[in-house]
Amino acid sequence: MTQWFLMTNKFYGDSARNWSTLDSVEIIQDGENFAKFNVSVISAPAEYSFHCQLVGTSNLYPARLIPSNNEAKHWDVFISRLQIQGFNIENNQFSYASDCTGFFTPGIWMGLVTSLVLLWILTYGIHMIMQLTTNNRFDDPKGPALSVPQTE
Repeated sequence: MTQWFLMTNKFYGDSARNWSTLDSVEIIQDGENFAKFNVSVISAPAEYSFHCQLVGTSNLYPARLIPSNNEAKHWDVFISRLQIQGFNIENNQFSYASDCTGFFTPGIWMGLVTSLVLLWILTYGIHMIMQLTTNNRFDDPKGPALSVPQTE
């Protein structure tokens, strides 16, 4: 089985730097079966390598391989701990890795949203407690009973 990783090195004016991007992956098996996959979100600054814990054809992976021909639709590809660098390699070692996971994971988002809801409940409770007032008249045990009429 032969695999081809087609990468480009392109300058982007917005970031003012070169970025290397993995464009497609081609897999040739037994010299005849040819499966080609387009790639999503695999890019890094050209002086860095790219690292991702899970890459594959499933929608659950952070970096996806998207089948681009009929043969590729029959393949289920899974790559664990992919690290790739196409340009600016020094001493046959990977450079600093740009990782595919974002800073805010689903667990961090859930914690932040839960904290905000609890903070809102606490603020509302403190606001309601601050609005409490005491009675302006109290029943005197030595004097006549306080009467409150119930009719209009």
